[in-house]
Amino acid sequence: MQPYDCAVIGGGPAGLLAAVYLARFRRRTLLVHDGQSRARWIPRTRNVPGYPHGIEGKELLERLEDQAGRYDIDRVATRVVSVEGSSGNFVLNGDGGPWHARRVILATGVHDIVPGDLRMLWPLVSQGLVRLCPVCDAFELCEKRIGLLSRGAHALAAARMLSAYGTVTVLTHGTEESSLEIETVGKRIKDVRGESGVSVIFDDGTALELDALYVGFGVEVYSGLAAKLGARCDDAGYLFVDQKQQTCVPGLYAAGDVVQSLSQISVAFGQAAIAASAINVALNEERRART
Repeated sequence: MQPYDCAVIGGGPAGLLAAVYLARFRRRTLLVHDGQSRARWIPRTRNVPGYPHGIEGKELLERLEDQAGRYDIDRVATRVVSVEGSSGNFVLNGDGGPWHARRVILATGVHDIVPGDLRMLWPLVSQGLVRLCPVCDAFELCEKRIGLLSRGAHALAAARMLSAYGTVTVLTHGTEESSLEIETVGKRIKDVRGESGVSVIFDDGTALELDALYVGFGVEVYSGLAAKLGARCDDAGYLFVDQKQQTCVPGLYAAGDVVQSLSQISVAFGQAAIAASAINVALNEERRART
């Protein structure tokens, strides 16, 4: 079978929009994703253009899925375990594969790190009581009581930002830190409960009442597929790309949170459009060179 013009790996905002652009360029497109986009945790984002009252992450993904479904895009619900080959003949491996593609866009994103003994926080994320992105929703907490569950350099940077919005207390979950400039509680957290606000219960039985709690332990960047092909990453694992969203591996592009840039949906949209458009131009140039 003839290879796809482009395979898009990842079904979050960047991956879905990249697939739409490619399909509208009339490119034979494959979209492979495992349904684990970070965007599904967003209770409501107000930074996406055109939604003045905000939109839930799940609804945004559903709208993008519907948009992609209107075009001739082959979609496979699985995880790509490896990418081999080079520009013009990449090979994607995973359940149902392999798949061959002339170009690849990596839109695999990141995963927020939460300590294993605090997994009870995840249900509160979807309720908007535990939060992951101050850029997305700190404005709604102006003059409120804000908790920040974090440590070290992550804590200092996030606390400085959040202090512009409300009263911040840093919770280090068992680690004593005296270098932070903001009120810090080092007690271990036993439980976190929430309804209209957040109640953090410590091991000693005391509690701290907050309006919202941010988690800031960093993220795991899903750039391994590209790194194994030789793509350049920074120390955290974010991919470096050029102005056309191409990594240092020819034919391999990246968009969204996996790229070293501002992790925002609007940025992911722009990167997806740039990558898809650059691929379309490159494939046109290759066709002309053959004729």
